[in-house]
Amino acid sequence: MEVVVRLSDELRKQTGTEMIKIPIDDDETVDTLLMKLSRRHPKLVELVLDPTTGEAKGSYEILINGRRIRHLRGIYTKLKHKDEVLIAQSEPESS
Repeated sequence: MEVVVRLSDELRKQTGTEMIKIPIDDDETVDTLLMKLSRRHPKLVELVLDPTTGEAKGSYEILINGRRIRHLRGIYTKLKHKDEVLIAQSEPESS
């Protein structure tokens, strides 16, 4: 089983790639996916995750199949085979 991680423009520049395929196990969550990703691209995870909370920094969004993980179970959201995970900078909220 695997998921596809897609990166926004800024993160693409940091990693030198637009897409990363990561093998996953049953019942794997976003936090374990990020640990696997950090082995390949440690700077990427440092940019995206808040080291004190383990959650995505406010300036970044993580989406699974187009849905923000903040509206699901956060970094404890379970992944399925062929899920598409997008990591991107948040867009500023309009007033």
